[in-house]
Amino acid sequence: MESKSKTKNIVIFLVLLSIVLIAVIAVAFTMFFKEQEKNVKEVVKTGTVSMNYKTEVNGLQLNSITPVANDVAMENRAEGSYFDFSVSSDIDSDTTVDYEIALVKDDSSTISDSDIMVYLEKQTSGTYSKVDEPKEFTPIKKKTELGSPAKSMVLSKFSLSANQVDNYRLRIWVKEGAVITDPNATYKVRVNVYGKAN
Repeated sequence: MESKSKTKNIVIFLVLLSIVLIAVIAVAFTMFFKEQEKNVKEVVKTGTVSMNYKTEVNGLQLNSITPVANDVAMENRAEGSYFDFSVSSDIDSDTTVDYEIALVKDDSSTISDSDIMVYLEKQTSGTYSKVDEPKEFTPIKKKTELGSPAKSMVLSKFSLSANQVDNYRLRIWVKEGAVITDPNATYKVRVNVYGKAN
């Protein structure tokens, strides 16, 4: 008799435990899908910002580790010495998007950040002109408000209105005076765009 009573109690306990577990899982799934639905609605409302490029790789890899003077590197037209990309918007007509262009260094890079120069140009009336003077690759310490991750380098911030396209040209090189002893040294960056609608 006592054995049947214990067995009955164990069965009841297991049934109740199963019901509680199913309820917890159902609540978790409901919350997950509600959050997904909310995010989709926000994206549709504010639109999107896209980065476009023609090459197979999103970014640049140094082909030469020979140090170069800034004035020479800024005018270099050799294949692989620059990376062209555009940023476009698909947003409501009364909305603007603040965005920033950030470089993310590839983990395989072996050249010191302080030996790398970065130069960004923006196209205006068909001509590329400097956004800023060439500067050393300087990683940020924490994520920015617009979303650029820690350890990336934010090049500059811009704004986009509806149906606007901004064209850019990026160059990186080993700065003049740098001493690179490893003939196999490399440096590679990926270009990302992060933004928020106003």
